[in-house]
Amino acid sequence: MFNVSFDGGTFPLTDVQENPARYVRRLERAKVTPGYATCECVTQSPPLQLVIRRYGSLLHLAGWPDDGHRHNRGCAFFKDPDITKPVSGSDTKAAILATPAGLNVKLDASLTLREATTGSRGSPATPSNRTTRRSASLLAFLQTLWAEAGLNQWTGTTTSRHWGQCNAQLLAEVGTALINGANAQDVLHIMRRFDEADRAAINAEFDAFISRLDVNNGRTKRGLVIGEINEVSPTQYGHALSLRQSARKYYASATLVDHAARTYPHAWRALDDRAARVIALLLVERTPKGHLKLVDLAAMLCSRAFLPCDSMPEVAMANRLVAEGRDFQKPVRLNDGDDMLPDFVLRDTPVDTHVEVYGMNGVEHYEARKEQKRALRSARQIPVVEWNVDREALEAVRLPRAIKHR
Repeated sequence: MFNVSFDGGTFPLTDVQENPARYVRRLERAKVTPGYATCECVTQSPPLQLVIRRYGSLLHLAGWPDDGHRHNRGCAFFKDPDITKPVSGSDTKAAILATPAGLNVKLDASLTLREATTGSRGSPATPSNRTTRRSASLLAFLQTLWAEAGLNQWTGTTTSRHWGQCNAQLLAEVGTALINGANAQDVLHIMRRFDEADRAAINAEFDAFISRLDVNNGRTKRGLVIGEINEVSPTQYGHALSLRQSARKYYASATLVDHAARTYPHAWRALDDRAARVIALLLVERTPKGHLKLVDLAAMLCSRAFLPCDSMPEVAMANRLVAEGRDFQKPVRLNDGDDMLPDFVLRDTPVDTHVEVYGMNGVEHYEARKEQKRALRSARQIPVVEWNVDREALEAVRLPRAIKHR
């Protein structure tokens, strides 16, 4: 556990992340003088500075630019210099750009609906010829944000990660972002960890965000919401979706829910599995009666500790690696630059070790890809652990011994 200091006090970082409302006044004062907080994860003089950033009604801490490698490896502000950043500002036509001012995202879903100009799921009916910049799907944006926040990494210094930490790390990355040209905090709400004592404040914060989703001069404003799916249940007219962080219902058509089940089959089948978590990025509208209409969504399967996974066997492997205190990464494909993309990479072995979870044995194209990756690893002398899901139990898979964490 590491501490942070501001406004003349020193506090556990986990408490600041889990309970941001408790520290608003102190952070407001620190934001004025001296203008930053400090992290106590390493002993050095002067201590490492942290950015104090406002998002909505609360203030949050973020790592100082280009300072992440100086933090303790187990600190939430640590950035591994050996891991390639998932997005780059070098491609000006990319859907997601990393700029000095923050992420700049162009989604393939419209956040402003003009009457009779968009389809039911929010994408423009007629592509614009005024720009050649590519656009990102909701899932691509969610995966990028997860990787930018370092939530696809595990340092092995703890055995759990809660939503409060996820919320804090996501806000640290998205705080200065632009999404379809708008400031992120005007169009994106990342659900706060629910606390009964803060119920009124949490609801008021969410209601303030939703109140901006109005209809004016034939233009309907939409919003994006990130949270963990709790339940999807049938209603008289379709389905209602709820998130674990709030009891609020989001109403969706049967067509949209069927589409989501087909598009994100692994995540959808894991909704009732306690070994996994399913994170959603929701595109919503507010109806004239004040209900929240679900226009589109992306669902991302995660392990119990919120590490992104592509299947339930991967979830099982991730849960084991966390339980055993391993230092590892879950690579996320965000471009075509990786010719191997292993399921996991162990970083606590003398040489980084790939971990592959094979769950589609016997499928022709899958077997061909498997052999291609084996040849590449052999040529590059990369050690690998392979788990054939249908041939052996997870407990029987032998992992290389961990050395001291980096």
